[in-house]
Order: sequence, then structure tokens, then C-alpha cells
Amino acid sequence: MEVSSSIDWDLMKKELHQYGAELKSYERKVINLIASDNAVSKELSDNPPYRGHMIQEGLLEKRPFAGAMLHDKIEAIAARAACDVFKADHANLQPHSCSQANQAVYHALLKQGDTVLALGFKAGGHLTHGLKLNFSGRAYNFVFYGTDDKGLIDYDSAADLAKKISPKLIVCGSSAYPRLFDAQRLRTIADSVGARLMFDLSHEAGLIAAGVIPNPIPLADVATMSLDKTLRGPFGGAILCRDDLAETIDKAVHPGTQSSFSMRKIADKGHALLLTQDHTFRDYAENVLLNAKTLERGFENFPGMLLTGGTDKHYLVLNVQHAFGINGETAEKRLEEIGILSSRQTLPSDTSPKMSEASGLRLGTAWATSRGYRSSEFEEIAEIICATLASTGDRQTRLTMSERVNALALLKRSKDVWAAN
Repeated sequence: MEVSSSIDWDLMKKELHQYGAELKSYERKVINLIASDNAVSKELSDNPPYRGHMIQEGLLEKRPFAGAMLHDKIEAIAARAACDVFKADHANLQPHSCSQANQAVYHALLKQGDTVLALGFKAGGHLTHGLKLNFSGRAYNFVFYGTDDKGLIDYDSAADLAKKISPKLIVCGSSAYPRLFDAQRLRTIADSVGARLMFDLSHEAGLIAAGVIPNPIPLADVATMSLDKTLRGPFGGAILCRDDLAETIDKAVHPGTQSSFSMRKIADKGHALLLTQDHTFRDYAENVLLNAKTLERGFENFPGMLLTGGTDKHYLVLNVQHAFGINGETAEKRLEEIGILSSRQTLPSDTSPKMSEASGLRLGTAWATSRGYRSSEFEEIAEIICATLASTGDRQTRLTMSERVNALALLKRSKDVWAAN
């Protein structure tokens, strides 16, 4: 029996393919400085270890499905690679995202209502680190440490707060804190109150794997990460932990928080981890940091513009309200109009929780570095950004800056340096 419908299914299919093609074209025309974005390498996209569509669930050698022998071999290689790259005892690569990885860690280590100490959202922390609108803030009692007047983590205050509240878990990780973490200090604080220590290294994973920034994972009880940001792998998460937590973490993933997963994703994760040990990956990671430093120098003529005064990572956080008298949403839209993608960002000094009223802007260098942009081009990108944000948003400035962005993007397309199709 046919079911009547007002939807034109053929038209929807046509539009879906049309918009997909347009998005692919758009991606090549813009300069993407969104810190969480990156390009997948051609080696990974053009030569995947497994092109099929089988799924699996359960733990290694404990599967509920038949025909899992090769699945086990692939997952074992991926887990072994993760442990070796990050100097960890145990790895679980099944989480569909780092948010789900964090959920599994909480499920493993905490009971509902337990107290957790984490970096606050406005100070740069992630929404899965206790934001009230997130599952983490609803299920657990998160208390937050913050930053000082320079935007740097106040470790003394964190230590005092830990003694006061006796947290079961201390979380350190961020999506908008541009400096390295003092991992040893956090380990000392955790030990002083008998807490477990967790690092969320979603943004830093690729830089750690390449050895261009320090690896804090050996100091942690557990660490989570994304494979798709600086590590330049497929979208998905991973959990690394000490041996004594391995069984608890694995059970928290399955059956604790998720069931089946794609074997292609596991194979791609393993492949991406292996590629981090190639010299070309280290070259990429070094250029990611060099390009971030180039942006930093380009913004030095605007005092107070750089949160924390600069960056140690692949992204910078700008106080555009202080530097240009505009909020983050306005800055983001102005740059989008000329072909530069960024993201508005709340700052520690913001009084409103609304992202539409955020005072900051976050800029990352991973995507553009993967696409072939180097320091000399980032010098021009910094000039374009400053000129655009310092303007009134007038038409002539938009046209001039758009032409400069188009010229940069066209140069990359003409030289065929794209890291992925």
C-alpha cells in the first residue's frame, strides 16, 4: 500500500547531491581557521585499510557476533599503535567522539552526584566538562577552577579548591585555552586529595603524537582525545588509561555507554595513528605551531587583543571587544563575508553566558596548514584579519579583503597542494 506524501523525494535527492557538490567547492574557496577543523591526508582518504561496511561491538576477543577474527586483529593493531604513540598502558578506540569518550570515563570512575573539579567553560574548558546544559553538568557535581588576570590557569586556586571540596576526579582539558597545561602540578594536586586525574586532549593529540609539544598522558590516570582535529584522522574518539583502569574503562564503553561501531572507523583510526610517525606528519605539526606564532606576531600591534598574550598550541583566542569594540559574533560574520572562517568565543571576563554576546574569537591553524598555507601566507592572513576587524564593515573593505583571500585560496588550488579531496 502506498503512503501519500507531500515530499518530492527525487527533488530532495537532487538537492542533497547539489548542496554536497557546492560544499566541496566552497571548502576550496575559503580559508578555514576554525580550530576544531582539519583536512584528512590523501594517504588516509585515498588508501584506507578497509573500505567495507561491517560493524562490530563488544571487546577484543569477546564479541557477540560471528566472523570477528579479522575485526580483532584490526582493533588490536589500532590500540597498540595508540599506546605506543602516546606512551599509555591501554587504549580503547571505540568511542564515536571525544564527548562519548568523556561520558564513558565518567561512567567508569564516578557515581551520579560525585564531585569533579574541572577548568571552567568561560576559562576555556569544554562543555562536556560540567556545563549545566550538558549531560556532565546534570549528572555530576562539577566545581570549576579558573584563570588569573592574564588568562592563565590559576593552579594555586585550583589546589586550594581541591582541598576544600575533595573531588573524586580532576579534569584538565580545553577547547579555548591556548597555553600548555602544567601536568605535573595537576598530578600533585590530584595526589594531595586522592583524586583521579583526567586529561582531555582532543585539540592537542596530533601535536603530542608528533612530539612538538610535551606529552602529559604518562602523568594521568586516564586521557581522552579526538582523532580528527590536529591528529588529522577520522572523526571519532579514544580513551587511554593505566593498566589498573583498563577493564573498568572498557566496560564503561561497552556495554556502559555505547554498543556497535564501524570497523572502517577503527581501521582508519589505526591508520591515522601510524601516519603520525612519518616525518611528513612532524613537518606538518611543526608548521601548525609556526603558523600560530606567525598569527600571534601579526596581532601584537593591538595591545590586549591576545588572551594570555599568545599561544603554545594551534589556536589563538582574541579579545575582539577590547581590540576593535565589536563582539565575537560580529567579528566572525565579518570574516566569513570575506572568506575566512572562525568561531566566536566566550572569555573569562564575559558576564553573559550567551555565545551571541561573547567578547572573543578563536582562530586555529591546523586546517590551513594541512592545505599547504605556510608562514609567509599567514602573515598576510593576519593583515587581512586585522584590516577587516578594524574596519566599519564597509563594502569597499569587504571587496578588497575578499580579493586577497580569493588570491590566496586560488594559489593553493592551482598548485594542487590540497591534503584531501
